[in-house]
Amino acid sequence: MLLCALVACGSATRAEAAIRRVPEIYRTIQAAVDASRPGDVVDVGPGSYCGATIDVRVELIGHQTAIVGCDAGPILFGELRTGFYLPGAGGISGASGTHIEGFLFDGRGISDDNLEPLALGVFARFANDVRVERNLFLGGVQAITNTAGDRWRISGNRIDALTLFDCADGALCAGGDGIVIQIAHDDIAAPGGPAAEVNRPQGNIVVDNHVGGAIPDGFDEFSMVGIFVFAADNTLIARNRLAIPDNPAADASGDGVLISNECCGEPALTPGARNTVVIENDGRASQFAVVVEGTGGANTAGLFLRDDPGTVMVEGQLIVSTGGGRFTRNHRGFRRAFF
Repeated sequence: MLLCALVACGSATRAEAAIRRVPEIYRTIQAAVDASRPGDVVDVGPGSYCGATIDVRVELIGHQTAIVGCDAGPILFGELRTGFYLPGAGGISGASGTHIEGFLFDGRGISDDNLEPLALGVFARFANDVRVERNLFLGGVQAITNTAGDRWRISGNRIDALTLFDCADGALCAGGDGIVIQIAHDDIAAPGGPAAEVNRPQGNIVVDNHVGGAIPDGFDEFSMVGIFVFAADNTLIARNRLAIPDNPAADASGDGVLISNECCGEPALTPGARNTVVIENDGRASQFAVVVEGTGGANTAGLFLRDDPGTVMVEGQLIVSTGGGRFTRNHRGFRRAFF
């Protein structure tokens, strides 16, 4: 009888999760999210929709669903249209546990002169246990951003035509990152600084994704990066395909995976990235398959590299060099990511 009661109780709990259909029941994704309780499913049909601010744990499932830039969607940094924004502060986010799957995030045509398309795809702060799986990102300057979130799984996504804001004429100057796992710092950090666990993303997995982008001609401000690990702990990066090729007409470099504790013109953070595992990532189509920045072991504590085809550079020294391209020149780092 006790067993039956437990089974019945479990069934009732599962039944409580509602399926909120867009556009059949809710006209917008935001309206469906606003009506949701933790664990509900927001099921979105074919078509184009504005993005949404996610402040509750939901399953966001798309079916031939495009997320496009529009005024009704989230706007970050005063002017950048965003697909799904998972806000948080001080180590807490109501969006923790959210799952995002099956969407096309359309940032094609984004530039300093055209901010109508999506600049940012999925952007989160302090959200834990998030899954971003099997989505397509076209264009945009920063596809998937996890700031200070733990235990994410980012898998099976495709990011094509990644671009950046090129700093021309004093305009926007950042982006060029496919997937970002980064520490919270500056104005958004919780007390305790870079050493505090609440500010450091931990235990994240980035696996089986494809990231491709092209460095603009003449660009020399910072590198373009497929996967950027910034002062994060216990990160696994495996079996990704990374295509950020060298552009002979630009001095900026193309990095498949970049591990660093420096960004955005700020002093290097201590401690840097720790216990990073980078295995079986194909970076042969990038200028550098893997780059580990810093000196004196700033980002090599617990570092494990294995079977990453392409050119690998650790603390300014070439470890492996294969393929063609200008691999002997200095790596041009100086990241500028959105936080």
